Amino acid sequence: MKNKSLHKFIEEREDMSDREIQLEMLHALWSIQNRTERTRSNTSTIVWIIAIGILLSFFCFFLAFIG
Repeated sequence: MKNKSLHKFIEEREDMSDREIQLEMLHALWSIQNRTERTRSNTSTIVWIIAIGILLSFFCFFLAFIG
């Protein structure tokens, strides 16, 4: 084996059936997708907050310039 972690990984899964391995992979992919979606949602919220702040700044600047 190349290293200890690979050997340990193989040992943990050598007695698993194909179905168990597929379910483990499905769960891992679902978990990654869930975290990615939460990150995307949080990023979108931050972008909107920044955009609204910039728009309000421009609006206040124009009001001050006109008034």
